[in-house]
Amino acid sequence: MIAGFLLLSCQDEKVFYVSPAGNDNAKGTLLEPLKSLEGAQKAVREFRSTHRKQGGVTVYFKDGVYLLEKAVKFTPEDSGTEDAPVIYKAVEGEKPVFSGSKTISKWTPANDALVKGNLPAEVQGKIYVADLNEAGITDLGDPTDIGKRPELICNSTLQTLARWPNEGFVRAGKAMGATLLPDNYTHVHGTKEGVFEYTDPYQNRWASENDARLGGYWYWDWKDDFQTIKKIDISKRLIYTAEPYHGYGYKDSLRYFGLNLFCEIDSPGEWYINRLSKKIYWYPPEGINPAKADVVLTCFNEPYMIETKDCSYLTLEGLTFREGRGSAIKIEGGNNNLLSNCLIERFGLDGIHIDGGEGNGIRGCYLSTFGHGGIKIIGGDRKTLTPAEHFVENTVVEHFSLFQRTYEPALHLSGCGIHISNNSFRYSSSSAMRLEGNDFLIEYNDINHVVNESDDQGGIDIFYNPSYRGIVIRYNHWSDIAGGTRHGAAGVRFDDMISGMLVFGNIFERCGAVEFGAVQIHGGKDNVIRNNVFYQCLAAVSFSKWSEQRWSEALESPAIRKKIYEEVDIRSEVYRKRYPELQTDLHLNPNVNTIENNLLIDCRQEFIRHNDDQIEKNNTVIPSNDKTLESLCSSKELAKYGMKPIPLNKIGVKNNKWIKK
Repeated sequence: MIAGFLLLSCQDEKVFYVSPAGNDNAKGTLLEPLKSLEGAQKAVREFRSTHRKQGGVTVYFKDGVYLLEKAVKFTPEDSGTEDAPVIYKAVEGEKPVFSGSKTISKWTPANDALVKGNLPAEVQGKIYVADLNEAGITDLGDPTDIGKRPELICNSTLQTLARWPNEGFVRAGKAMGATLLPDNYTHVHGTKEGVFEYTDPYQNRWASENDARLGGYWYWDWKDDFQTIKKIDISKRLIYTAEPYHGYGYKDSLRYFGLNLFCEIDSPGEWYINRLSKKIYWYPPEGINPAKADVVLTCFNEPYMIETKDCSYLTLEGLTFREGRGSAIKIEGGNNNLLSNCLIERFGLDGIHIDGGEGNGIRGCYLSTFGHGGIKIIGGDRKTLTPAEHFVENTVVEHFSLFQRTYEPALHLSGCGIHISNNSFRYSSSSAMRLEGNDFLIEYNDINHVVNESDDQGGIDIFYNPSYRGIVIRYNHWSDIAGGTRHGAAGVRFDDMISGMLVFGNIFERCGAVEFGAVQIHGGKDNVIRNNVFYQCLAAVSFSKWSEQRWSEALESPAIRKKIYEEVDIRSEVYRKRYPELQTDLHLNPNVNTIENNLLIDCRQEFIRHNDDQIEKNNTVIPSNDKTLESLCSSKELAKYGMKPIPLNKIGVKNNKWIKK
């Protein structure tokens, strides 16, 4: 779809070169390169204003670091055409880096009164301090505000804002706010106000901190948040949080941790900014000499480093973007824009946003280390079922949801007609994908080690809209998704009325926990789970049945009626034609799903909360008998059980320059 517009003849192409050692008043040749991305953009605009009928333009960036202090914004005048695209790319074999961080090099041993009076004796002499004004850093941000939070990075590794406990969470005692929360099915006591007991007197020392924060799961283990400590009553061992309080309130035995605590710089890698003195304190990791290490603080604080608005046929290729407090790249509108073979890492919010337009894509990129999510895509028209034709392929997204630990997936899709193939999504406290829309194709992806901490989630999460239809989830490998606390974790989770989904030809390996199988269906209908292999899972499928009354009441509720009759209209001709199952009354046959022709190997059980509403046919349960998963999934083996082949060799990332061999 897009590859064709990258083919240019050499004689038609205009070329510019850029180097950190260049000059933006230069000609932009190999011997007289430009200096910056902004300078290159200006040169391209000037050239194209007088050479519109010539071929495309390619800007080559040489090795080095290009510091960005403000966003670079591309508009329609920066566009190419199908026959003459505009391409910004790395010189072959070189790694140009666009960075939003500043170096901190003047570290000295910290022996001031603050250190001597607050830190344990065993770490004194190991703490270093630097003056941020001397480093040219004046915007110190905020420890927990979204988009304003700085990060300290040593040799490309995030350091830890001083916290306790150093890993994980501590349990609170009782919630002690004045207003009781209404009872719910868990029957757990909770209060509206953020007042709760702490059980370890060690936390008394936090009372002297001037800007202490808390992170935690305050009521439900699927919704975390950060809070500011208002005061600590050490006589009663009570923590009072400042308003606004968490929206769901606070429960007994909630789990939390303290952060932005100077007194907790007690472990290698921890750091703290004293915003009054404008100094940063750091306990370097073992074996690190601060004078020789590459130590930076993220400073870029605009929403995006790169923004394109209503551009078309613009490509960024082989470039590295790193270290901003917000997100990296936004593509808004336009068509046939491409991010190819780019490395995007260490951002406080997200990696890439695609909002609207048609045929915009991400190919062969590597995204790592995000405070929130990886990729967010909006596109297509759900009312008319017009596809966006956006795509993500051969891309890795890993180590995401590091700050906001729930509902910030590697990939969040909204709209219609988006294709996701041959990607790897891994290492997160919560979900890998959140889908909101119609006619998405999710295929040949490898998803592993997600939902490691949160609860009531899936590797894919889709919820609360029965007009989402036409989503096909096929030929993916889901593995090691087994977190959860009260309810569990699933590979694929259809929550609250999700219906009409197809899960075909997937491999689920060690998925499902607590009350969830590898696939979890909560009050949905017309879902088809067919021709999948479940290996060493807690169960293949789990169900949470809704009563007919609950189903009917939900369909008639203002929230659902708005979703199915206003945001879209499931009665329209286009919906009835595209989704034949909508020809029948949506009120009929809630909970009826089809589970057929699946193979279960070494699973602890077949189904959880099995009920007679489901259509179950030809599901086979066998032991592995020490055979490998690969051999058990061979076409010959699957044919024994009446199953169609699963193309194992096509699953996963196939062409990505950033993956270490």
